[in-house]
Amino acid sequence: MQINETLGFYFLYDSYLYMIYLLKFKYLYFFVMISCCFLARSSEVEANQVFKIENIEVDETSQTAIAAREKALEIGQKKAWETLVRRVTLPDENSQIVELSLDEIKGLVQGYEVVRERISPVRYLANLTVIFNPNLVREILFKNGVTFSETPSLPILLIPVFETNGVAQLWKTPNPWMKVWRESFYDNSLLPLIIPEGDFQDIKYLSTAQAISGKLVHFNPIMKKYRVNKVVVAKVSKKFDLVDNSPFLEITIRVSGHDDFEETIIDIIKIPPNTDLNDFMNSGKQKTIKSLNVAWKRLNQVASGVHQRISVEIPILGLEHWLSIRSKLREIGTLKTSELVSLTKKRALVEFWMMGTLKQLDNALQYRRLALFENNDFFILCELSSRVPKLCDGIKSNNK
Repeated sequence: MQINETLGFYFLYDSYLYMIYLLKFKYLYFFVMISCCFLARSSEVEANQVFKIENIEVDETSQTAIAAREKALEIGQKKAWETLVRRVTLPDENSQIVELSLDEIKGLVQGYEVVRERISPVRYLANLTVIFNPNLVREILFKNGVTFSETPSLPILLIPVFETNGVAQLWKTPNPWMKVWRESFYDNSLLPLIIPEGDFQDIKYLSTAQAISGKLVHFNPIMKKYRVNKVVVAKVSKKFDLVDNSPFLEITIRVSGHDDFEETIIDIIKIPPNTDLNDFMNSGKQKTIKSLNVAWKRLNQVASGVHQRISVEIPILGLEHWLSIRSKLREIGTLKTSELVSLTKKRALVEFWMMGTLKQLDNALQYRRLALFENNDFFILCELSSRVPKLCDGIKSNNK
């Protein structure tokens, strides 16, 4: 335990609340509250998950196990960098930045972890987790004029519907489209997708007709079950060309809006004779993931490192509540600095220095179960939980 002797008594850095409740001295409470004002947040976020690339498989051979390991770690870091670039940039922009030298990539790596390591005299196999330094990565991207997004989305429920001969299938078999989505689904993107289990509750909550109706009200029960506030209906329709009667797949998605769904055709895939339908389903799945990710990145992309400042009031329930909110703010990459101006038992007044737009900041806050509301000439930040200060409760009610 780290202890600092100041003004004749001991102040424990990691035990604010313990001291408050144990000693119950008003002057100590005041001292702790004032101390929080000077605990400036670092612009660097510890363990920023966006810049953490997991599940990188390496398998290399060389004359010795040590040489094979060194080779594998170098190749793994390069793979991780390419994956990170694909994660945060748009497809038409990552080609101009991905070609860095190995030494340049190593300079961006903050650390790595090796799991499931297997070694033979000449071969090395492992899975790597590579963590990149967020500030250095941003600097490289800005330097090359590359727009990027580092704001992760809240989980989205994806409903796969398969249609053939004009008949749509969701829970009943055969639904090869659902099967493809459930198989080996691991995605290193900003947009986490949830595929429904297809159990009795799912069948009860959402019928096939309701899924393709486009009425948001039909999805409320299943959205509540999976704890999401957004749903996407991805439909594959097997159709036949009117000219030569050749089969093709039409892939469409409906993304939930405020009142209904907007439908977008992603792609039309021709099916050659005597081919495996699942191969084309997998291709459609990847194109669907790509389409959803591109839309999210375009909405949240940052084009420069220019910061803007806004003043935000944060209603709180006490010191413990403030420390919890402050911890969440530290995890938001587009929020470069949050300077605490004043702190009382009921509120914190904070200056935010941020990149991007207010909408992009709000998207990042939503991921941490926080929300930004405009109240006359200033902003109020509230936690999205059942137990909130009265001011936040009233604002949330008015914004429903």
